[in-house]
Amino acid sequence: MVFSPGPIFAVADSLRGKAAWRGIKGRGLWAVFFSNTMKSSHSLFVLRTALALYLAAMAVRAFAWDPAGHMLVDQIAWNHLKPAARERVSELVKTLETTYNEGQDYNFVTAGAWMDDMRAKKGYAWAKLHYMDSPWTADASKFAVSEPPHVLGAIGDSLKTLRDPAAKPEEATLALAMLTHFVGDVHQPLHCTDRNNDRGGNGVLIAGVVFSDLRPKTVANLHTYWDKAFRFDAADGRIAEVWLAPALPERPKVAGEGVIGAEAAKIEAQFPREKAAAALAKTAPEDWAKESYVLGCTVVYPANSDAADHAVVPLTVEYAARARSVANERVALAGYRLADVLNGIFAK
Repeated sequence: MVFSPGPIFAVADSLRGKAAWRGIKGRGLWAVFFSNTMKSSHSLFVLRTALALYLAAMAVRAFAWDPAGHMLVDQIAWNHLKPAARERVSELVKTLETTYNEGQDYNFVTAGAWMDDMRAKKGYAWAKLHYMDSPWTADASKFAVSEPPHVLGAIGDSLKTLRDPAAKPEEATLALAMLTHFVGDVHQPLHCTDRNNDRGGNGVLIAGVVFSDLRPKTVANLHTYWDKAFRFDAADGRIAEVWLAPALPERPKVAGEGVIGAEAAKIEAQFPREKAAAALAKTAPEDWAKESYVLGCTVVYPANSDAADHAVVPLTVEYAARARSVANERVALAGYRLADVLNGIFAK
């Protein structure tokens, strides 16, 4: 399904003029609250409803951790890979398609973003493999593994290929790229939780956050925020983006380089591996998904965020601080667990 936002934009244009609406489209939903052109309550109501309809109609589910988040996971994993595993994964990622990475070869760290990059390719067929939602409850009591396709099935298939000595090199390369990405995905709480059919928080519109890198046809919603929660925090009484994701040309050329290397080191210092022994004893991906589900139910959805009424939910600085800590810990665990899996395959 291809959704055209034209009818929605026409509704908004009739409210306040095309110039004002184009400005809102370009700057994100936060502009609704701060633009001098959108003061009337009636205009806000109609625009908010239009945006809710637009969001509900979008066919493509949002990303899990954004590309920077997936590179953080891979960087942390790299820091804990044994030499034999480092050598093997480095060989495999060299042959990944580079069309949507501006022709740059992938290294293990940037390979974490490969599946996000490939979404630009017409006919992307893996959208349903990025998540597995269980219904939200206040007590997180309805976690269940559904029938594939979903992220747990994709992790299992990738592991099966990587453990198969008869797998072709191109099959192993694809399996590795998928595994590194999907291990990150399953640690994002909103890739395991759904409330009132909101597609993992995509139906919860938010305010109070200024994004530097919203994708085209994306509005500010709870899922998008959690994709990037590791780089938002409370600062000077507001929610601020405390570091920027590297653009394609600025991605690390080698492991440990640039902002990804620096931020991964900070996350490891905040959540060191030696203090995560109990969590790392859980080696089944189903357990990782359940952890994310529990967080999705008990931490992620802010008060008054029932998507059924299409309300716009303002996030608070207290929420942002808690979210960043939770997201950092999930990124750290994903990296440590990915390293353990790859060491078990390639460094026996």
